[in-house]
Amino acid sequence: MAVQGSNANPVVRNFPKILTYIVLTLGAFVMVLPFIWMLLTSVKIDSEIFGDSLKWLPSQFDFQNYSNAFTQTNMGRLFANTVFVTAVSVFSQVILGSMAGYAFARLHFKGKNILFFSLLATMMVPFEVLIIPVFLFVRAFPLAGGNNLLGQGGTGLFNTYAGLIFPNLISVFSIFLFRQFYLRFPHEIEEAAIVDGCSRAGVFWRILLPNSRPVMATMALFAFLWSWNDFLWPLVVVKKDALKTLQLGLSLFNQEQGTQWAELMAASTMAVVPVIILYLVLQGFLTKGAVTSGID
Repeated sequence: MAVQGSNANPVVRNFPKILTYIVLTLGAFVMVLPFIWMLLTSVKIDSEIFGDSLKWLPSQFDFQNYSNAFTQTNMGRLFANTVFVTAVSVFSQVILGSMAGYAFARLHFKGKNILFFSLLATMMVPFEVLIIPVFLFVRAFPLAGGNNLLGQGGTGLFNTYAGLIFPNLISVFSIFLFRQFYLRFPHEIEEAAIVDGCSRAGVFWRILLPNSRPVMATMALFAFLWSWNDFLWPLVVVKKDALKTLQLGLSLFNQEQGTQWAELMAASTMAVVPVIILYLVLQGFLTKGAVTSGID
């Protein structure tokens, strides 16, 4: 007679959990494998990269690839540009998104729901569809780049940091994320603050915003990834080498004579390290922010 309940074999009893861990481990391995290949390729010599047989571990580590990648593309300047554009974008999306989210969650005005759902509808439109209208708007930005008040006669925000940052100043996703969090925030705390003489702005800056750190960290991580990895928009709006970002710099290793794979992998490794570090730092906030904002 088979043993039932608590006397069952531990392996049989925990089989669903064991199977889940096996599947997750395999999935994690599949996800990490390209990064391992990139890292190992970045320290290989060319003869081992283009050899007839697949070779994971290099016979000798060639760290000169990192030096070549750094000097060939002026990596320091590319990093500085990317860090500046990303930092402004992250700060702007967190602050403006939180303010707009608060307005949609707490304030009452005519057409609020229609406006909010209209904004949500724009999330279904790919940026590739909007890139030409956005570029024309940036190109005809009034009183910028020699333009007159009507946006004519100059280059607008073309080839400027402002042009790079403009599409990432705020996103509908940031508005949605903060709105969901503020809808769940206890009304009693806000009402008590108003009774004590706090204004609407004071409630937002002194109570809601300090208590929304998990959502802020979550949005900061998403905004960081969007701006840091952006390639298409910088390619369209920037032609000066002094303003190019990291992702544009990586494309410089793809030349007419062929792709410099070792240097490209070395530069890609340097580009992905800040993303990994930031994710490891903010992963706890990412989970908590998803829970507190109601994203299931």
